[in-house]
Amino acid sequence: MKHIKALIVGVIVVIAAQALSAQDAGWTFTLSGGIAGENVYLGSDDYYLTPLPNFRASYAKGKFNGSFSLLDGLGLSYRIPSLGLLASLSVKSGGTRNAKEYTLIGFPVKHSAKTQKLLEGTPNLDTPLEGNIMLAYLSPVGLFGASLAYHPTKVEYNQANLKNETRQGYVYSLQYMIELPAAKRLTVSGLANVDFMDRNYADTWYSVDRETNSLNTFKANAGLHSSTVAVEIKYQLSKRINFSFLGASTILLEDARNSPFTIEPVQRTMMLQTLYHF
Repeated sequence: MKHIKALIVGVIVVIAAQALSAQDAGWTFTLSGGIAGENVYLGSDDYYLTPLPNFRASYAKGKFNGSFSLLDGLGLSYRIPSLGLLASLSVKSGGTRNAKEYTLIGFPVKHSAKTQKLLEGTPNLDTPLEGNIMLAYLSPVGLFGASLAYHPTKVEYNQANLKNETRQGYVYSLQYMIELPAAKRLTVSGLANVDFMDRNYADTWYSVDRETNSLNTFKANAGLHSSTVAVEIKYQLSKRINFSFLGASTILLEDARNSPFTIEPVQRTMMLQTLYHF
């Protein structure tokens, strides 16, 4: 399953929580199930809702933490408590935009008629893997971070006279996250995130090189990509069972907002889960 915005935010929250909370040494396993929903692609006004089964394994030893998740991919982090620093590396599946369909838990689902008409004649985009590095500072008022995400994207033109290619794009981000205990078993986390895209990423995902029946030509440039605000509410039912709700709102900015691909510039996502730790 290709990642959704709620999962991206969830990964940031998980990484930040590793810095904000002490981690028990050794292995921890988590089974979870729930639902998630968001737009079928970033900028669309069509939404979907999907089941969200997941398995996560994490290992902590001293300043090091490693994890693997079916949805989040592979993550590594290293803490330097004396300096209040956290460094992390993650690799996970990337985003897609297909003219005819999108993918939910490994299964193809056809776009609505209006989205198929909008995307008709546009190239299919697929980022099989996305790499992300982050450096964060843990302050008394929360966690401040900066990250760099690498997006190698396959561009499939579906036209005999055009050769498919792979483009290398980068997204730079600034993050702030705070975790507050609201009650004995209730924790509320807040996240604010600003993304900047380079020229290749902007051109790949937001430019229209050739006019279609629905889209006029458009040249997207590097600059601000989006801003996201998210809230996660976690309730500890018992030592092993948690309930979690994560809601996020993303506003597309500058050329990501102005692109003909963008019908709805405000994107809302949600993720509701029950988690069992052992």
